[in-house]
Amino acid sequence: MDLSILEQLMTFITLPFQSFLTIEILLIFIILLIFLLYNEKRKNNKVKIAIIALIIFFFSLLVFYFFDDIVTVLSEIIKTIMRCFYFPNIVFYNLTAIISLVILIYTILKNNLTKLNKIITYILTLIHLYLFTNFISLAITNNTSLTDIANIYQHDNMFIIVLFSQIIFIILILYKVIYHFCYIRHSKLKNTK
Repeated sequence: MDLSILEQLMTFITLPFQSFLTIEILLIFIILLIFLLYNEKRKNNKVKIAIIALIIFFFSLLVFYFFDDIVTVLSEIIKTIMRCFYFPNIVFYNLTAIISLVILIYTILKNNLTKLNKIITYILTLIHLYLFTNFISLAITNNTSLTDIANIYQHDNMFIIVLFSQIIFIILILYKVIYHFCYIRHSKLKNTK
């Protein structure tokens, strides 16, 4: 695409007016925004339910009309996610290690977490970081370039370390999501009593 910044901006501005369907979609989202802003002032539960029903109806229509395309896209997304976890490139694998490190530091610094939560988080993050460190040391020992994915996955030990490391990372993320969901839910129930 060889458009200038001004041409890209003009295309973006005129995009909602390209067809009748895009104008309808724009109007629907403007109406949703107006209702959301109105409800921020009034705090009416009926308006909340009506907005949620309208959003579900709108996206249900999209799913109905584009079902095959949506299934194809979702299938590709799932394949890509599985490929990233099962055969992660080194950038993604480094990212998971950084996320584990951040979670570990956050857990160390946070004082209001339960002991059980801290212990589980310590165990999972340290196992993940241990496996990541072993992966790097194996790459150094075997003189394997970390930029050559094919070379990494031909080495059985490195492949197994990455596989189990990603499993531990998934367990860690699922645990943190479930814990925070339950903690927030518990806090809300506690505050309503």
